[in-house]
Amino acid sequence: MRAILIGCVLFITATASAAFPRVRLDPVSQGEIISPVAITNAGDGSNRLFVNDQRGKIHVIDAGTLLPTPLLDLDSKLVTERPGFDERGLLGLAFHPNFGRASAAGGDKFYVYYSAPRPGGDPDDPVNPINHQSVVAEYSVDSIGASTASLTSERVLMTFDEPQFNHNAGYLGFGPDGMLYITTGDGGGGGDNEAGHTGGGPGTLNDAVTGNFGNAQDRSKLLGKVLRIDVAGTNGPGGQYGIPADNPFVGEAGVREEIYAYGLRNPWRATFDGDRLFVADVGQGNVEEINLIESGGNYGWRIKEGTFDFDNTVSPNPAAPLIDPVAEYTRAGRNNGLQEIGISVTGGVVYRGSEFPELVGKYLFGDFSTGFAPANGTLLGLEETSPGQFDLDVLDVVGGNPIGEYVLAFGLDENGEAYVATKTTLAPSGLDPVSGLPTGAIYRLVAVPSPSATPLLATLILFLMPRKIWP
Repeated sequence: MRAILIGCVLFITATASAAFPRVRLDPVSQGEIISPVAITNAGDGSNRLFVNDQRGKIHVIDAGTLLPTPLLDLDSKLVTERPGFDERGLLGLAFHPNFGRASAAGGDKFYVYYSAPRPGGDPDDPVNPINHQSVVAEYSVDSIGASTASLTSERVLMTFDEPQFNHNAGYLGFGPDGMLYITTGDGGGGGDNEAGHTGGGPGTLNDAVTGNFGNAQDRSKLLGKVLRIDVAGTNGPGGQYGIPADNPFVGEAGVREEIYAYGLRNPWRATFDGDRLFVADVGQGNVEEINLIESGGNYGWRIKEGTFDFDNTVSPNPAAPLIDPVAEYTRAGRNNGLQEIGISVTGGVVYRGSEFPELVGKYLFGDFSTGFAPANGTLLGLEETSPGQFDLDVLDVVGGNPIGEYVLAFGLDENGEAYVATKTTLAPSGLDPVSGLPTGAIYRLVAVPSPSATPLLATLILFLMPRKIWP
């Protein structure tokens, strides 16, 4: 008998995930912005980035440098900040589709969404409390191409009362139809069921078994909605904006005609990708949602939270089917079968840049944090695997994910490259306790090149495997 030693070689190659590549965060601004809650571009060819600081300044980043003078400072118009944590402030920013074109209507116009002090009313009224007002206003830059604007150029389009300090939503964005889309929260508190919420009242905080359908289902109110208006029109209440004739509820008695979609809790971040509007809706405590918005759609809150029943609420519009989110997840310990990630979804953007083909068409978003403290946000992604069907992934981030910072916002530059805004302190006016500097940061989201398919040096060689071969 002879023993022949036969060697086998096994080649192992390292490749990135088929769905999402590994990413890293390249700093664009650190230690300069206190609480960055929105990132956008003007679409004027300048490729400037504009960043809302929650405390009122619209910062300008030009060629990677934060300019010393903001586009606008709205601090004097904002409600007084709550210590520790606040959801109010300068929340939304959008530039007119003709911005930067000197001869075009709206060429110098941009729009903001902010929280102003209440003009009257009692914040403790047991039936109709008013905590503050949400304001949508138009401003004009000092000249075409300028990076500054004056407070005196303000034209208020619309205001609406907010019963509590939270759930203010705040997204502004122009659709491909030239109309301005606005997201509003349900008015705040908990469960869409407190004083100032349809059917709610004192003692109903977080009561999930009442049947009251709340502000988000009440189409006579602007709260808990996606609104659609014409900034050049005059047929809206007050005459400072128009209501498009093709809005879904035009002519319906008792319904606010500005409403485009409803049944949302706090959809404070959204984005257009072509003619599709992605809206992230923050949940009550169990389910975080990503929705694709349809004209006239009812997205279920407070009847449902995500795809789950919330209470025994009966829709006041039983003929309208409830639309489920295209993606959802939950927070730790809920044991409801969903992926456990964090406490508050932060809506994102669809990557349309040219530098990272592996990201094109993917929705990049995040979660604020795994808890209120310490800061520990998560970067996430959705891949559309077939029309209308999405898979959710936790991104592989250089340095780790969660990232150890609160994830506040996402945005695109004019080239379709993606950015994320973060901070490490919870309060809107918080500074680093050691350095005294603002903790807000803007990062560019960069895909890390995949390793080649060259066999690794650590190739496994299986050898010295004796076999008996008989003569």
